[in-house]
Amino acid sequence: MRKLIGSAVLVTVLAVAPTLASAQRRPAARPAVARAQRPSFAVQLDWGSDPDFGIGGRGVFPLRSLFPKTPLDGIVSFDYFFPGNKVKYWEINGNVAYRFRVPSRSSLGPYAGGGLNVAHASVTGVSGSGATKAGLNLLGGTTFKVKRSTLTPFVEGRGEIGGGKTFILTGGVRF
Repeated sequence: MRKLIGSAVLVTVLAVAPTLASAQRRPAARPAVARAQRPSFAVQLDWGSDPDFGIGGRGVFPLRSLFPKTPLDGIVSFDYFFPGNKVKYWEINGNVAYRFRVPSRSSLGPYAGGGLNVAHASVTGVSGSGATKAGLNLLGGTTFKVKRSTLTPFVEGRGEIGGGKTFILTGGVRF
């Protein structure tokens, strides 16, 4: 009888031990995808030296698959301005920006780049008043790291050559 009870205890311990051991192990950590490596979208407010106040949106797409060792982002944005006097003005921008490497403890993420600009202006009620022009952008800005948040604030200055022929200051939040 003693051997039977001892054998039953031994079998129970052997059966339960792997379950207890696996409960103590943590699952393998999945590699975290850095914010700079995944697409993000943003809402933004704009101020222009000519068209005044505007609102817009943007998409930021890492170009890591095309340039694995170079921190480049594709930035596509649309801005609608409110210049007044029955004038409608909007822009579409397509830019490539280089993210400068900074120490990981820094809360800034500076970038600079350039791209294409399409600007459209028209006057409400006047036929044939619309004009669409293409131009070039030169831009620079920075993102700000916010601890424990999925939101990333940013500011950017953009000079336009041709197209809108203006300076735009943009600030917003990427998510």
